[in-house]
Amino acid sequence: MEKVYVGLDVGSTQCHVVALNENQEVLADRQFQTGRGTLIEAIERLPGSVRVHLEASNLAGWVRQLLVGRGHDVVVSHPKSNAWIAKDPLKCDSVDARKLAELARMGRVHEVYYAEDAQRAEFKQLVQHYDDLTDEQSRLKVKIKSRLKAQGILARSLAVYGKVGRVKVLQQVPGGASREALRQLYGLMDAAVRQQQLARKLLLKEARRYPEVERFQGVPGVGPISACRFSAYVQTPHRFANKRKLWRYCRLAITDRSSDGKPLGRRRLDRNGNGRLKETSRTVFLAAVGKTRESNMFRRAYESARARGIDPTHARLTVQRKILTVLWTLWKEGSRYQDDKG
Repeated sequence: MEKVYVGLDVGSTQCHVVALNENQEVLADRQFQTGRGTLIEAIERLPGSVRVHLEASNLAGWVRQLLVGRGHDVVVSHPKSNAWIAKDPLKCDSVDARKLAELARMGRVHEVYYAEDAQRAEFKQLVQHYDDLTDEQSRLKVKIKSRLKAQGILARSLAVYGKVGRVKVLQQVPGGASREALRQLYGLMDAAVRQQQLARKLLLKEARRYPEVERFQGVPGVGPISACRFSAYVQTPHRFANKRKLWRYCRLAITDRSSDGKPLGRRRLDRNGNGRLKETSRTVFLAAVGKTRESNMFRRAYESARARGIDPTHARLTVQRKILTVLWTLWKEGSRYQDDKG
């Protein structure tokens, strides 16, 4: 059966599909409205064994689930890796779809992982929902302090967000309209806090489905939210061949760029990957090392690194990698944390 490589450029209103065979002959090049029926019809009318390639986007998960559910081979790539597409001065849907098909034909696809388990995908959405509400709450708090500062009120403590503290600072605001605008911001903040609390309850209830979440909480510094984040964002420990690939996904790998045997710029952390997991590893580090004097695997690793002359930042990053490796290993082996192992 002939192998057909399909580039699918997905938009909210229009999609463009280009199909190539092994000899780079164009078998299809057409545009259609975005919709369940039109997507299925556009792919299933193609001859041969189809491999569909599209870029990650808000719609990519839905498109992938729809086509995989009908037995099609679908791969989603990371847009950052497709500079050939993004940076082309002659850019349009038809050209983009053609290039996606070409990359699939050449096997030059940097695939984005999507969970096959629909329940796990939903669990990840719940964690993202909780994180979004947390960010919204933080954004509103920063805005409130900024508005107060514009009125010459320098609020340096968290008391300004409480019921009593806000009354005191609002009394210092001279203008009636400015005072009312601040009250509205406080109202939005209170609503965000309430919704975050509801989201937390929903998240922890759903987390009972996943036994690794409970096991993670036996690791020093790992609370229920950190455990849920690691489970939800990683999805499965078997997606990583080794710990270094896990570190890269968590933005804790080192870039290594060179040309003609010479380094290009200074070495630094790779900014690609999941920033939430990097943040989670730091939260666990602060809880296990910074907020307790009890001996544990991570505290001993940090103190050992400092004793060898490693500066605090690099020692912390080393321990963050160790934290992620421990969680990954426990999950992969189905075991529980034992402090005497490290």
